[in-house]
Formats: sequence, structure tokens, C-alpha cells
Amino acid sequence: MDESVEPARMESQKPLTKWVDEMRDVLKVITREISEESARHRAVTESAQREYTKVCEEVARLRTETEQANGLAATAQRENDALREEIGKLRAESDQLQLERAEAAEAAGKLLDEMNELLTEVVHKFQGPPRPSPFAREVKSIAQLPAGHMAPEASSAAARQSEIVRPVDS
Repeated sequence: MDESVEPARMESQKPLTKWVDEMRDVLKVITREISEESARHRAVTESAQREYTKVCEEVARLRTETEQANGLAATAQRENDALREEIGKLRAESDQLQLERAEAAEAAGKLLDEMNELLTEVVHKFQGPPRPSPFAREVKSIAQLPAGHMAPEASSAAARQSEIVRPVDS
């Protein structure tokens, strides 16, 4: 009976062996797919890690540039403030100089007026007292005669005066 149990046992083990073999094949396929998937994930992870490193370097570079730009902006602001202060000082100085210039012009005008007065006094002193014009005397003598009558010597003087002195039209 031993021999008959063996083939039956062999027969019962055959489906089990077949199933085990099939499961091994399934496990090999699953293992291969998991291995391939793992390789893809590793490649994606490495790519992501490289990208992350590049982004970190870019962030560091941008941070440095931003700090430099902020430093330049602060320097420019300080220079701007200094220039505004200098402009304020220069405007105040300009206002002061304009005021001094106006005062100097006023003083020069007064000085010129005083010089003009002095020169006028000097001219009057050198000319002496004003003398009456000879024509003014003749005009008086003509005016003293009755209307329409002229003295003979006055008529020749009046003729000379009318040639020299002409009325000015206003």
C-alpha cells in the first residue's frame, strides 16, 4: 500500500507544487515590478533632490542679491537725505545772499542819490548865483508897454528872441 499512497500523495502534491510554482512566478513578477517602481521612485527622488539643491542655491543667491540691493537702497537713501540737507543749506544761503544783494543795491542807490546831490551842490557853487537872462529883461520891457506898441530897440530884440526861442508844442 505504500506504493499506492505515494502516487496519490504525489498527485495531491502536484496541484500544491503547481500553485507554489505559480505563486513563485507571481512573486517574481511582483518583485520585478516593485524593483522597477523602486528604481523609478529613486530616480524621481534623486531628480527632486537635485532640483531642491538648485532651488536652495538660487534662494541663497537671491537672498544675497536682496541684501545687497537693500544695502544699496539704504546707502542711496542716506545720500538722498544728505543731498536734501545740503539743498536746504544752499537755499538758506541763497536767500541770505539775495537779501544781502538787495540791501547792497539799496545802499548803492542811496549812495548814488547822495553823490548826485553833492555833485549838484558843487556845480551850483562853481556856477555862482543864477543871473537873469537878458531876454527876460527885454520881455519885461515889452510887457510894460501899452498893448500893441513896442519900443524900437525892443522890437529888434523881440525879433531876435522869436528867432532863438520858439514855443514848444506839448
